Amino acid sequence: MAGWFKAAAWHTQLSFDPPLYAVSISPKRYTRELIDKSGAFSLNFLKFDDYKLAGFVGRTSGRDYYKGEVFDIQYDIGNKLNVPILKAAVGCYECKVVDKKQYGDHILYVGKILGIHYDSNYYEDGISPDMLLYIGNDMYTHAEGALVKFGKQEVQDILNQEKNKGD
Repeated sequence: MAGWFKAAAWHTQLSFDPPLYAVSISPKRYTRELIDKSGAFSLNFLKFDDYKLAGFVGRTSGRDYYKGEVFDIQYDIGNKLNVPILKAAVGCYECKVVDKKQYGDHILYVGKILGIHYDSNYYEDGISPDMLLYIGNDMYTHAEGALVKFGKQEVQDILNQEKNKGD
């Protein structure tokens, strides 16, 4: 599987413990054959500036082209699995398939994350506002300038303020 690349529009984290990540692939895609054969996949996260790389690998088939050569893609092999780790990636998960199920016209592959790679210089406070995001119709964006943290602690702070108003 090393040296074969596919951009996946539909993917998500499923669990912290165990660490699970899922990717949805059409059964028509060559990627499906590679994942079924190897029982593994990698998820490489790119910077916004690398949108052309995502487009190259997403809009060509490994059946027709050896993408690593055609697009001069630099990569290493994972530490845990025989999967590609893009040198341009700012983060990457090495995943071993633990489940798969067809949903409509796609197959959802669930992978247990066995290896994690990331560029610690790229992440600010654990987040990366310039991460490449695919929004469909061959369009890409990023969260630069639109980054806001609002989570468990912030919600709790507001609830505490409201509670204290009533005292």
